[in-house]
Amino acid sequence: MSAVELHSLTKRFGPAEVIHSIDLHLNSGELSVFVGPSGCGKSTLLRLIAGLEDPSAGRVVIGEEEVTDRPPARRGIAMVFQSYALYPHMNVFDNMAFGLKLARGKKAEIAHKVRAAARTLQIEGLLDKRPRELSGGQRQRVAIGRAIVREPKVFLFDEPLSNLDAALRVQMRQELAELQRRLAATMVYVTHDQVEAMTLGDRIVVLNAGRVEQVGAPLELYHRPANRFVAGFIGSPQMNFLEGRYAAAPEPAIRLGGGDRLQLSRASDLPDGAPVTLGVRPEHLAVADHGLRGSVLRVERLGSESYLLVQTAGGPVTVRAAGDSRLGPGDPVALAAQENTLRLFSPSGQAL
Repeated sequence: MSAVELHSLTKRFGPAEVIHSIDLHLNSGELSVFVGPSGCGKSTLLRLIAGLEDPSAGRVVIGEEEVTDRPPARRGIAMVFQSYALYPHMNVFDNMAFGLKLARGKKAEIAHKVRAAARTLQIEGLLDKRPRELSGGQRQRVAIGRAIVREPKVFLFDEPLSNLDAALRVQMRQELAELQRRLAATMVYVTHDQVEAMTLGDRIVVLNAGRVEQVGAPLELYHRPANRFVAGFIGSPQMNFLEGRYAAAPEPAIRLGGGDRLQLSRASDLPDGAPVTLGVRPEHLAVADHGLRGSVLRVERLGSESYLLVQTAGGPVTVRAAGDSRLGPGDPVALAAQENTLRLFSPSGQAL
C-alpha cells in the first residue's frame, strides 16, 4: 500500500476557490477520514486525488509517483461511491470482474480474485444474483468487492454508507473497519457524519470552507481541538459554548452571565478581564449543589442516559444525566464541570 501526499493542492471553479492550497500527508496502511459540513470541499478533495477533477495548482503523489497529470485508471486507485453504480444486467460475479476483464486479465486469475474478495466480504452465495435481488448492504459489499479485486494502491470511499438505514450503517462501519485491518490497506474515506469519522478513522482530517482545520487521531481531536470549529464539530451532542471573561483572583475562573463563575484547574496567561469563549462537553457537566445556575427547558430520555437542555444566564447548555433522572422542564438546577475539562477559546476561535 502507498501513502498519499498533497502539495499546495488548489481547486478553483471560475473565480471561486473551493480548495485552498492544501498540504497533507496520508500515511500508508491507515484509514484517513475527511470530515466536515456540507460544502466544505471534502468530496472535491477526494476527486482531486482520484483524478476526476483537475487541480488548478499543486501536486498529487501516490506512493513515490507524482500522478497529478495521470488519468484515474493509471493512478492505482479504486473508488467506491455513495451510489453503488452496479450494472443491472450483470450478476454479482460479472460486476466484480468487469474492471479485470477490461484490463484483459486471465480468466482463471479473474475468477480467483473475485471469489477471494467474495469470501472476504461474505457474499460467496450471491455471485449468481443480479443487483435487483440484493439488499442495500449487499449491493454496497459488491461495490467494495469490485474495488478489492483491482488490488489498488489506495481505496477511496465517497460517503459509501449514506443510502443505508441506521442499523445497517453501524454494521457496515464495523465491517469496513475490520476489512481495512485485514487488508492493511490505505483508505481515504469521506463523510459528513462525525460519529462515522470517530469510529472508523485512524486519523481524521477536519475540513471547513476548503481548508484543513486540524489533522489528528480521533481522541486527539476530541480532547485537544485546535479551535472552536473543531471543538464544535467533533462530539455528539456538540460542545457547549458560553461567552465570559477571565478572572485571575481570588482563584482562576471564568465569569459568565448572571454573575456565575466556573473555576479553572490552573491559572492562565490571559490578562484579568480578557474576553474568552468557554467550551465544555455535555458529559463533563453534572447536576450539583452549586455552580452554573439555570432551569431545565427540555429532557431527552434515551434509556441508558438522558440529555437535559438547561437555560442559563449565558445561554442554553446541554448536560448528560442519568437515564433515570427525575428532572423535568421548569426545574431549577446548578451545574458543575469536571476538573480539567473546560476549554478556552480566543475571540478569533483559536484554542488557548
